[in-house]
Amino acid sequence: AVVSTQSTGEQDVQEGDMLLLRFKYFAFLDLNKQRDEARINALFHQAIRSVLSEDVVPTESECLEFAALQFAVEQAVRNPPKLAPAIAPGKDDLDSALADLEVSLGANDPDLEKLNNTVLPNYNRELQANLKFKKPNKIFFFLAKPKMHKFTFRDTTMSFYKDSAGSGPPDFVQDLKDCSIVPEVDIRKGKYILHIKPPGGKEYLVLFADKEEFCQWTAACRLASKGKPISDSTYDSEIDIVKTMANMQEHSQTLKLNRNKRTAVTSDEIKTEDFVSARVGRKHRPEQLANLILDAHNMLPRRDHTATELRLNYILKWERLMDFGISYFIVKFDKAKKEELLGISRTHMSKFDLAPPHELLKTWHWTSLQSWNVNWEIKKLTFNVDGDSHSFECNSAEIKIVHEYIGGYIFLTLRKESDTELDKEMFYKLTGGWQ
Repeated sequence: AVVSTQSTGEQDVQEGDMLLLRFKYFAFLDLNKQRDEARINALFHQAIRSVLSEDVVPTESECLEFAALQFAVEQAVRNPPKLAPAIAPGKDDLDSALADLEVSLGANDPDLEKLNNTVLPNYNRELQANLKFKKPNKIFFFLAKPKMHKFTFRDTTMSFYKDSAGSGPPDFVQDLKDCSIVPEVDIRKGKYILHIKPPGGKEYLVLFADKEEFCQWTAACRLASKGKPISDSTYDSEIDIVKTMANMQEHSQTLKLNRNKRTAVTSDEIKTEDFVSARVGRKHRPEQLANLILDAHNMLPRRDHTATELRLNYILKWERLMDFGISYFIVKFDKAKKEELLGISRTHMSKFDLAPPHELLKTWHWTSLQSWNVNWEIKKLTFNVDGDSHSFECNSAEIKIVHEYIGGYIFLTLRKESDTELDKEMFYKLTGGWQ
């Protein structure tokens, strides 16, 4: 084992040697998914080894949950989730989010009101396109197929012609001031639809072939509903707002579709020995166990997690296990007739019966520890708790390893979560001393 108080060169580690690195102390302070991606990834793989080798012994149900999270990490690495456009906290409503966007783009800034209402001189912007039109027709409205018409948009008015050539006067003219304008995106059908309802009138629909055309016409209609012509200076900003809205709707629908789909992986593609311990693997046939893992994966909360977030969830679940973070040593206390098991963790040290089921005999918390020292000549550690002195020798490892664990956890107990600098001198003082 490589010790922390010496460099790798001092310990005869040569260039090209393969090392298995792991975190010695089970106290993971200040884990942050933004800045600690490498540390989280290393801890995640250490946790997997701990679960598969049964250093910890979760129940079968917990094993399947760990396997499901591990599988979710692999899926997230292969297919990284697309992040949704940022929405202000607490604003789930689409209109509210759009209002925030308008503010951020200056649409509601009183200092820009004059500019926003200014029509650019000698600039006659006009939209023309062949679009599908659908008008309510009593009972048969939803059965009627939309027809293609020539549409034009100028100032605040939209006109359409019965034929796609647009010859002659328009057959229908609508001033959109004070009209209700509701855009709709349906990615399953590849449709971009604009619902228009005049004050006191009936709703009709305009259907667009692609998102770009949809955004241009929707922006013009939204401005016109506020009494602003298409030549208004905010038209381009309005297009940006509509594009963001369309992206939001598309992203939301994609998430809903994905939630309703079973993971596109068959059970024979899962190597169960990579996901569960041998103890659990012996209880089920491989195909049956793979299906159980897939079922557990489909039961996970369907949020759009990144791989790093899923790894962190795995680590947090690992930390919640009853036997998490305990390092065991076989020791013999003075005056004891037989060997016993010593378990050292972040908050305490415990003595167990060596024979199964390893009955708990005694616990000492670090906050009650008054002192400890090691006699390096006879390799015996002595500690004092509440005025009582206890000594033991370690028969399963060097006594310095036990000393390092005790000193390291004492150091971490004294260290606060908010500390930004590590007191290395104090750490080496508490964990060293045998040189």
